[in-house]
Order: sequence, then structure tokens, then C-alpha cells
Amino acid sequence: MVLPHNDPNIRYIEKHFNGQRDEDVIDKLRTKGDVYEDSVRHSYELYNLALYKDSIANHLQRESKIIRNL
Repeated sequence: MVLPHNDPNIRYIEKHFNGQRDEDVIDKLRTKGDVYEDSVRHSYELYNLALYKDSIANHLQRESKIIRNL
């Protein structure tokens, strides 16, 4: 299937992209990808840390209720 030349998608691609390999653009995209992956990993680690702290807090609350009831 061939898109017609006057298709807006084709015009956008022709305007904003070229067929030559640009190493600077590739390196910038790799850097942005790495930064994004690091932020996702960091968010995941913070989420797990929050779950761990929450479970410890719940455990300590249960223990304090048991101690109060003695």
C-alpha cells in the first residue's frame, strides 16, 4: 500500500525527518531513553521502599496495641 504524496502524514515525515543518519540525534535519544529508564527504576524502588516502610509501621502498630492491652 502506497500513501499519496499529498497525505498529511507523509508531508510531516518529509518536513521533520531526513534519510541521513545523524549520530548526535541518536546519542541524544539514547540519553533521553536512559534518563527515562532511570526515573522509572527510581520510582519503582521508591514505591517498594514505601511498601516496606508501611508494612513495618503496621507491624509496630499491632505490637503497640498488644503491649497496651497487657
